[in-house]
Amino acid sequence: MSGPPHEPIQDRMLIRREEWMSEPSHWLLRRDAPTRRRLEGRKIVELAHSLLHEEGSAALSMRALAGELGTSTSALYRYVPSKQWLLIAIADHVLADVDTTSATSRGRPRSRLEALSSSCREVLRAHPHLHEVLTSQVTLTPNSMRIAEAALACLRDEGIRDRDLVDAYNAWCGYVIGFSILETKPSEHAPDPSLRKAMRRQLRDADPNSFPILATMMDDVADRAYGLRWQGDRLGDGTSSFGWGLAALLDGFERRAAPRRASKG
Repeated sequence: MSGPPHEPIQDRMLIRREEWMSEPSHWLLRRDAPTRRRLEGRKIVELAHSLLHEEGSAALSMRALAGELGTSTSALYRYVPSKQWLLIAIADHVLADVDTTSATSRGRPRSRLEALSSSCREVLRAHPHLHEVLTSQVTLTPNSMRIAEAALACLRDEGIRDRDLVDAYNAWCGYVIGFSILETKPSEHAPDPSLRKAMRRQLRDADPNSFPILATMMDDVADRAYGLRWQGDRLGDGTSSFGWGLAALLDGFERRAAPRRASKG
């Protein structure tokens, strides 16, 4: 039985922000939204994202957003049912920047997943306030589906059995998202100078008898290792740590996939 011509996976998976945000019937906007002085989905989400990115979740309210849009709160509610809807739309807006081109092209599955992991990390590092959205509620959007499909394809091509795909995918997500949370924090979470000084002194004055490894590796771990830092904004450049952990994770995937590969005679 012949089917429709094969469509490249990158073409099927590519979801452009311009397409979904300009579509009048997109889920962001209610179907019964007024036609007079109609607000654009793109403008609503971009302004909401700007408020979230610059001032944090507490600053993002329907009242504040309505003011930025030059409309009333009641008018905004005709388009967006709640702040939760807004947060999900922002998440999709940001995730659109994750590049899945390499992950959905031909090549070694490991290299493709490494490229996808790096792109995810860079996007999440650039938008620290997105972590709260991703970890506090279900975030199913067109772009989260695009990224998931790309990652699952890499894992399956690597030889991960279908019965193990979800576990492998969750392990990958947990590592990439979790690492980006560790190395990036919104500025409002930074401790005051006196507290930073006290935490630094706590580490520097550690008893070598009680903490022999910390004492001998102080220059390496001080303000770099998770739980041993006193700066609250960024954990320096964690690229080497990210690469080391990702390699260890992918090594484990390859070992689990090896029996399946070996059985192909």
